[in-house]
Amino acid sequence: MKTNRILLIAALALGLGACSLEETPPSSLAPVNFYTNANDATAAVNAVYDISNQVGDQSRNFIIMGDLPSDDMDPLLNNADRVQLWSFQTIATNSVVSQTWQVIYQGINRANTAIDRIPGIPMDETLKKRLIGEAKFLRAYYYFYLVRWYGGVPLILKETQSLNVGKDVARASADEVYAQIVKDLTDAETSLPDKFTGIDLGRVTAGAAKSMLARVYLTRKDFANARAKAKDVIDNAAKYGYGLFDKYVDVFAISNKNGKESVFEIQFVGGGSGQGSGMVTYFAPENSPITGRGFGSFIPTMDLYNSFKTGDKRKELFINSYIDGAGKTVNTFQHFNKYVDPSARAFGDANNNFPIIRYADVLMMFAEADNEISGPTAAALDAINPIRRRAFGFPLIGASSVDFTTALTKDTFRQAIWDERRWEFNAEGHRWFDLVRTDRLVPLLKAKGKTSITETHKLYPIPQRERDLNPVLTQNPGY
Repeated sequence: MKTNRILLIAALALGLGACSLEETPPSSLAPVNFYTNANDATAAVNAVYDISNQVGDQSRNFIIMGDLPSDDMDPLLNNADRVQLWSFQTIATNSVVSQTWQVIYQGINRANTAIDRIPGIPMDETLKKRLIGEAKFLRAYYYFYLVRWYGGVPLILKETQSLNVGKDVARASADEVYAQIVKDLTDAETSLPDKFTGIDLGRVTAGAAKSMLARVYLTRKDFANARAKAKDVIDNAAKYGYGLFDKYVDVFAISNKNGKESVFEIQFVGGGSGQGSGMVTYFAPENSPITGRGFGSFIPTMDLYNSFKTGDKRKELFINSYIDGAGKTVNTFQHFNKYVDPSARAFGDANNNFPIIRYADVLMMFAEADNEISGPTAAALDAINPIRRRAFGFPLIGASSVDFTTALTKDTFRQAIWDERRWEFNAEGHRWFDLVRTDRLVPLLKAKGKTSITETHKLYPIPQRERDLNPVLTQNPGY
């Protein structure tokens, strides 16, 4: 049995990024000779994390499906599938939509396998509980993306052991999927530690489970539970090790990976490891020498760029020029520049992680939920104002000239929070989700000239390939 190789690859899957357990010969992973000890259990859970890195090359589909069909981002017009999504002309054979479905279900199946198999392994019970909690968090995380992108989907909660399994499973309702997500995250928050250190940094924690629950509840417009979960995290921020960096640019510094603002992020390691990120290359100006050759795949809209207020330092995280191979300065249209790694020399070699949940998001979720319940309370203002101050270069603590105040009404504070989210989380895969959950996607984008958009586009199509394989899968309306 090639256990050492399996464990090495599994460790890379978490700590280094995009490596897959499937590189190991399938025979050595057979249940009869694999799920026998704690190392095998850990390797199985590491393989569940691994899928995040594969949702498109270096996780790019989180951007393509989360930011491109919005008012924040334009694509380079060299890829028909991305242009479909951006122009709201997506069809059921779109490769991005199909790939995302397939890869995320691989992650769910790996989570199911871990959840089914680990209980039978003779090992330390505390570690066993923690690993099952991690697998449940990750299963919920994957289903959360599926249900928001596709609506109700097949709810498969047991390990797939044959090629025929799942070919006759109908779509569960969105409510049923959300109920399972909440159950898994609720189980996870009581099974996971408050924090990790050393080589385990980046694994999910109790704080991550509570934060993800807050996001789920906010998506469902369950503002009371969203507020309660976010408040729980904020009240226990010291225990979880959470806080804001003093400067916005520091949030994305490679030296701060898995730092105090990180709640959950996808792990990458550059430096020639083969496990690096490609985000910097996708965002770099086309044909610039960044990481060898920038792709220029994803470009900020003028609407986003011009929306920043004077003095907002978040606007500084855009490229508007670069040095070419001859040493000359080339002026270019603005490009996203959050994911910077000057040492990366090739595509897929950058050392940047990709954030899924930041502590700033927890603070904003609390402010939004609290405002929906009670208006602009002191607690809501106290949550969001440090983010606002940081954006304009003020200290986090102490009143500033840019603070939001109780002079705002519930409606104006709501809009202020939505605007702040746009500026704070640009190019982090949030915008489409925020527009959908707040019922703004269609009216806002129509008003900005995207006339092709309809209510249909609040979901993506069920991939045609999946419907060909599973005849009981129904299609979303309009596709």
